Amino acid sequence: MLRATLPAEPLEPAVQERHREWMASGRAGEMTYLQETAAVGASLRDWKSWARGALLFGLPYHRAGGGFRGGGSVARYALGKDYHHVLGRRIEKVGRRLQRAGLTQRFRRAVDAAPVLEREWALRGQVGFRGKNTLLLHPEHGPWILLGELLIEAELPAWAPPPARQATCGSCTRCLDACPTAAFDGPYLLDPRRCLSYLTIESKGWIPRDLRPLAGAWVYGCDVCLEVCPFGAKDADHSGAWGLHPALERLSLEDLLTVPQPVFDRLFTGSPLRRAGWDGLLRNACVALGNLDRPGPVLEWAAGGHPSALVRGHALWALGRLEAGRSLRERAAAADPDPAVREEARIGLAR
Repeated sequence: MLRATLPAEPLEPAVQERHREWMASGRAGEMTYLQETAAVGASLRDWKSWARGALLFGLPYHRAGGGFRGGGSVARYALGKDYHHVLGRRIEKVGRRLQRAGLTQRFRRAVDAAPVLEREWALRGQVGFRGKNTLLLHPEHGPWILLGELLIEAELPAWAPPPARQATCGSCTRCLDACPTAAFDGPYLLDPRRCLSYLTIESKGWIPRDLRPLAGAWVYGCDVCLEVCPFGAKDADHSGAWGLHPALERLSLEDLLTVPQPVFDRLFTGSPLRRAGWDGLLRNACVALGNLDRPGPVLEWAAGGHPSALVRGHALWALGRLEAGRSLRERAAAADPDPAVREEARIGLAR
């Protein structure tokens, strides 16, 4: 699991400037929490003044694709146990062992949610290299690896095991060519505002109408640029370490639409899918049902009677090709209490 160690020195000025320019471009969209990362993420000591060394960890998660019962795709990292807990607990154990051995008094684990530019730290530690899809690519595991860090008070030298092979993307552009929403402006240049992972997880509002048909069956995240990457394609199946969350085995997309928020929170305990939020995940389910051409009474009920305006509006869109959908849009355009839903219905009628 340990991939490298580093002294907790600030990242290079060029890296920090690139991150500032990216933030200033507005590409972060609704991910306002990245402002905090921009302030301290490039210097671990700005976040934790006592930090002198960092241990870098990675867990592979390559497995077969999957999702909800009957269809509705979920990014592979989210099919089972929440990686924040799995990787975080393992890193915590390492910290406690170092503490008991007298090698550090204080330590702090960091897994994704902390204000750390973990990909840049992993690149500095030679855990992998930057792929054209902007992800860190491990020579053996490819993009199918989750990153975490352990900050300690002891100063550590830079160390990384020699890679089994030197690797680069070379002339390959499979990830750029395969992106369903054309979210890449070029190699190493991603606009998250067009990325399905951003739209189905980070964005809490309305999915742009022109991007909804391109989402296909994706309900949470997107693995397309990972699936086409040659690196890691032959990695072992790690599903045994992560499992499959019971809610995915139990629920179809239609079932999901009927789940009240308190029940949703209980059903998805221990799952990364909670990050999308109740109405966000149900919004995504509506779009997927429309793209899968799966109309039905549950989707019609959601269009007219769901308590969330976000869900009602996307259900109306999903029913757009049906005559029943037209009558529902007419009623929604005239009487829905939410102006955004009324606008969605009017646009659908106009088309």
